[in-house]
Amino acid sequence: MSPRALPTRPAVPAWKLILPALGVAALAWWGYGWATRPVNPPVQPAARQGTVAGDWATLKAFGPRTPGTPGHDRTLDWAQAQLTALGYHVTRDAFPVNVWADGGATVTGPDGLNLTGRTLYGSQGSDQQGDLVRVPGDASDAQLEGLDLQMKLVVTSCPTRPWGPFTAALIDQGAFGVAIIDDCARPTALSRAPGTPLPLLVLTREAGAALSRQVGQTVTFTTRTHEEATQAANLVARRVDGQPQVIYGAHLDSVPGAPGANDNASGVLAVLALARRAAGTPDAERAWFALFDAEELGLNGSRQFVRQYAYPMEQTRAMINLDMVGVNAQPLGVAATEDLLPLIRAARPGLREFRDDAQSTRETFGRSLGTTGLSDHASFKAVRIPAAFLHRGVDRHYHTAQDTTLNTGLVQDAAHTAWIIGQAVSAAPFTPRAECGLTGRDCH
Repeated sequence: MSPRALPTRPAVPAWKLILPALGVAALAWWGYGWATRPVNPPVQPAARQGTVAGDWATLKAFGPRTPGTPGHDRTLDWAQAQLTALGYHVTRDAFPVNVWADGGATVTGPDGLNLTGRTLYGSQGSDQQGDLVRVPGDASDAQLEGLDLQMKLVVTSCPTRPWGPFTAALIDQGAFGVAIIDDCARPTALSRAPGTPLPLLVLTREAGAALSRQVGQTVTFTTRTHEEATQAANLVARRVDGQPQVIYGAHLDSVPGAPGANDNASGVLAVLALARRAAGTPDAERAWFALFDAEELGLNGSRQFVRQYAYPMEQTRAMINLDMVGVNAQPLGVAATEDLLPLIRAARPGLREFRDDAQSTRETFGRSLGTTGLSDHASFKAVRIPAAFLHRGVDRHYHTAQDTTLNTGLVQDAAHTAWIIGQAVSAAPFTPRAECGLTGRDCH
């Protein structure tokens, strides 16, 4: 008699194993999300007692704030700590930038002429040979048009206007290179040179005198530059569920070698004052406070911002930009998109109004002019977000090592004006932009 097979337990259906596993995974994911969710830090009473003067006493000790410098990184750390202490959730959005660096310049010519100098800030490295001509530093555009500069190398003494636009005007007339003699009575503004593969350089008074004796001779200008990769970062302060109905912003970087008191520590201080004023109030729930980086390199930070936060900005009523508001070169003024001007006029009667410098699209040999005369609000205007630009004009220490002082009372006044405009914007009727998006590509 053969043995009978014992009964076997049927296999467990796969779903009975998968469903509990999925449930455990979902519970773990929910727990992780809950544990790591952004939270609003508490408002620290001491932070609310801060002042513009106190902030400036700290910030001015950091020095120049070009990306990649110690002063830049210290500013980011300090500003993030200040905003966090005011009860805001602060994100530090890093992005790579290339910082221009001078590799030196030389001039060679007859009889063993060999002079050294520096490359004009922002220009490219190159070599050019040509006949040397002298052009007065106070020549107007009309006077330049009457000169034969085609394929010539120009030597000029300290220009009476910013060096970048002056060299651009010379290149427009056909010059193949420019050497500026730095014999200025006072430090000059560090204006960015046009992006061109033509040599633009600066010589000392002594080297310039030696070169001037070569007018009419054939000489060679050589410039060398390179770019150094580094990190920049925007700081964005908001309540976790706060809406960017109004964005208050300023750029935190400075040009190389400039402490940047007015340009633009003044704007940073104003944004911190606004964040302090809103802290712990309902206004904090409907405003964002942004410090943009690498503005001096081409509005890099604000352009990064509008790409990264395009969706929440569908509800943005206005961006208010503060740049150079600590020195009274001119009375405080505003440039704004047309839809904001009636609100601003009603909120702050008599406020000076001005227009941004137009962005040049003129192309000339070897170059195309970049963005000029603009600040970070331009990035918002480009994606159809209403924007206002508060500014006190260009002071004589603009982009120089002498940009070391500001008036804290003027900063407070600019911050107060921004607050008044923000309140008026928040109270006005608002229609969100169409669902076709900020770029308008899909609008009908």
